[in-house]
Amino acid sequence: MSGPRYVVRIVKFDCVDESGVDFIGSDEPYWVFTAYDPNGKVHTTRSKVFGDIDSGETRRFQTDGDRNIVWPRKAAVQGAAAPIGLSVQLWEADQGDPDVVAKKTEQAFDLGERAPVVGTWVSLVPSIVRDQLADFIGDDLMGSVTLHFPAHRLERQLPRPGASLTKKVRLGGRSGDLPFEIAGGPDYDLHIRCTRVA
Repeated sequence: MSGPRYVVRIVKFDCVDESGVDFIGSDEPYWVFTAYDPNGKVHTTRSKVFGDIDSGETRRFQTDGDRNIVWPRKAAVQGAAAPIGLSVQLWEADQGDPDVVAKKTEQAFDLGERAPVVGTWVSLVPSIVRDQLADFIGDDLMGSVTLHFPAHRLERQLPRPGASLTKKVRLGGRSGDLPFEIAGGPDYDLHIRCTRVA
């Protein structure tokens, strides 16, 4: 008999405070999600670029083809066993190519033998964000957060298939993996849903 399996879906985001001074322009954000699966593999996907985002706006992620599943990997409706490790970065689309950003993010987070278990991987990701991602990618990193859902907690909170929990996480400012104030102080709330599928 196999154990519980889960998926994580991105639902929507709220722009609490856009970057810079509100009346000068709008943000053009996109999201990069890197999942660490139970087999020790990393899978990175990104959202589309959301144009013309101002403070106070909410946008929903596309759901067709289950493309809003970001863990264990994009569109993996069968799910995977816990624990869950997921790193999320919020970028402002400026000069860089979002596909290149996603590829470089996956390469940076593919730690191989340095991180044989989810907990170790989750503990190493924030330093990689600070020491590598913020420096080598041309777009503006507006926020980063790394999430860890241990198996015992998920089994307790989601006791049967079909059960789900929604979590809101703040990216930007002094939240998440970035210990310094980001220029312009953007704040975004990301809403994700973890569902037990089996």
